[in-house]
Amino acid sequence: MSVSHPPSLAYAVPGTQVPPLAPIVPTVLLLGALTFNMALCFANTNVMGVSDLHVMLCEAMILAVVFLAAYRAIEDVHLILLGFVVVWPLLLASIRYVTGNDVTIDVKIVRDLAIPIGFFLLGTASANLKAADRIVAASVAIVVVVALFEYFWIEMFTRFFNVAKYYIARGSLEAKQIYQNTDLYISGMRPAGVQGGRNLLPFIGDHRVSSVFLEPVSTGNFGVIAFIWGLVRSRMEKKLYLGVMAGAMLIIVFADSRFGAYLCAMALVMAYLPIAWTTIGAALMPLVALIVLVIVPFVVTGSYDPQNRYIDNGFVGRFVLAARILGEFDVLTWFGLSAGALAFDSGYAYILSKVGVIGFWALWLIPFTLRNADRHFCLYRNLLAVYYGTILCVSNSAFTIKTAALAWFLFGVMAQLPAIRHEVWTVVRPGGGLK
Repeated sequence: MSVSHPPSLAYAVPGTQVPPLAPIVPTVLLLGALTFNMALCFANTNVMGVSDLHVMLCEAMILAVVFLAAYRAIEDVHLILLGFVVVWPLLLASIRYVTGNDVTIDVKIVRDLAIPIGFFLLGTASANLKAADRIVAASVAIVVVVALFEYFWIEMFTRFFNVAKYYIARGSLEAKQIYQNTDLYISGMRPAGVQGGRNLLPFIGDHRVSSVFLEPVSTGNFGVIAFIWGLVRSRMEKKLYLGVMAGAMLIIVFADSRFGAYLCAMALVMAYLPIAWTTIGAALMPLVALIVLVIVPFVVTGSYDPQNRYIDNGFVGRFVLAARILGEFDVLTWFGLSAGALAFDSGYAYILSKVGVIGFWALWLIPFTLRNADRHFCLYRNLLAVYYGTILCVSNSAFTIKTAALAWFLFGVMAQLPAIRHEVWTVVRPGGGLK
């Protein structure tokens, strides 16, 4: 039986209709990306010493298997994109090093950019909405169960998972930075006073739960991604995905993620706006964010100390810090030809200093070149863009595989919506829709 496709959506090429991946493959890979840091923390606490090399090897193994599993979805255009995210950052890094504008050739950005491509391709190769639902539900359940364990039995939790010791072993923290009386991450407690105290449900205490992510920022980010998925699926199926959305909100509250709460409220509003409006807003999100970062320091004072980069613990304080860092960029840094200032708590400063403004905009606009008339695909893409465009203002945590893996896998699945509905597996091509 032949299947016809609307020209604006997709077309099937004879001989390319192969079955999607078995659900177990993406499930194992995504849950592995979600939990491997916790497994390494357990090993460091109870079995053997762990270093940053172990983390890099685990990430490299996961990413290698992801590309291997998704090989059927890889075409020439994807190889060109992969070549770009390898060659362009390394070219700029080499120029910075040769000209004396940087002391090392940093390859971390290549990994940061390869993660979205790999898991997006895994999602397109999977092309299974029900499997994606189960992966999200399982991930939320795991995060909630571990979060409850950490919150109610914190001493037992840190006995098995000494988070502070793990990050010190990795070299991500120094022992002198751990000023609290627990073995959690440095931001695992938010006591009242200079740190401002808990913002979401203050009566549950100062503890910011980290769950499997070991630090609360990624926990809050995961909650946003899960909430966005539940919201989009609710709109698709015309029934409320209450379990996923409620679990996501519980995670956000446990992590005391103000950013997560704000973004979930924003997502709810965007879900009922015309797609054309949200697409324009999402595509221009970095431009709007950078303009705001320029304006904020002029209207807000008292949040930044240029002597030691101290910021208050509020969202505005982090905006001000990020704006000050970008303000220190010279022309060479904006084009990725100079290392610039330390991009602490500024995702935009980090990526702009690594790939330059030209490379950044080229990468940012790629998802908007995917021709897909399905409004739910567009909604997820736009919400994901707003998530990235917003969080890059105050953090580079969005690049971690712990949360990026799920976000981009789901985007890949959504890109296959026309094919899923016609029960034909296709290949997603930037600039060319579906094949």
